[in-house]
Amino acid sequence: MTEVFPRRLALEGAVNFRDLGGYPAGPGRRTRWRRLFRSDNLGALTQADVAEIADLGIAGLVDFRLEIERRMHPNRLPDGGPHTLELGFLPVGTLEMLSRVRAGKITVAEIEAEVISHYRRFVTDHAEIYSRMIAFGADPSNHPLLIHCTSGKDRTGFGSAVLLRALGVPRETVEQDYLLTNQYIRDVSHLFGPQTPREIVDWLLSAQQSYIHAALDEIDARFGGIDGYLAEGLGVDAATRARLVELLTEEASA
Repeated sequence: MTEVFPRRLALEGAVNFRDLGGYPAGPGRRTRWRRLFRSDNLGALTQADVAEIADLGIAGLVDFRLEIERRMHPNRLPDGGPHTLELGFLPVGTLEMLSRVRAGKITVAEIEAEVISHYRRFVTDHAEIYSRMIAFGADPSNHPLLIHCTSGKDRTGFGSAVLLRALGVPRETVEQDYLLTNQYIRDVSHLFGPQTPREIVDWLLSAQQSYIHAALDEIDARFGGIDGYLAEGLGVDAATRARLVELLTEEASA
């Protein structure tokens, strides 16, 4: 596979802004370049970044951040901006975990176990959120499409995985894309408090393979795979999925 565009866009104010094009997506197909993007926080974009975003022509934006996150770091976007769908949420237990982090009452092993449980909950507890993401993404007027949160790792990571799997991208490729976040980690250590040990901070900021494994395994265990999850878990009908595939994939020889 020859990449026509760089995977990561080198923006000054966003470290984890990535193009999800060029991935194999079923027999003889691949994901389209410059049609689907994932990112971390867009609140620190420079004027040059905003101009580059404008050149991409992004028409739809899914923002997984809570309202308080959006107020603290409002997105900087081109005038007129993309059509935005705000789906702010945090997995159940996240705030309690962060309180334990700030209090210095949690270990790396406990963090891993807690975050694994968060990723499993993405599949079930937050199905409505990701169902709305799919519906939004299946609307041609929202393309090119960008999904993002604060670090672009967890909420966005699972959303990207669902979209890519829906397009026919192999699980192994989806996992590799998820782990790319470790090359472009956004420092949000201010969320954890100055007394938090560096080992804890590093673990919280990293994308662990055990996390995405937990989510994808949960899909397989509960729904028998991505087809069952889309149909039964997210209520995505065949026509909606077909539109998504048409919009976001192309012949590999194109």
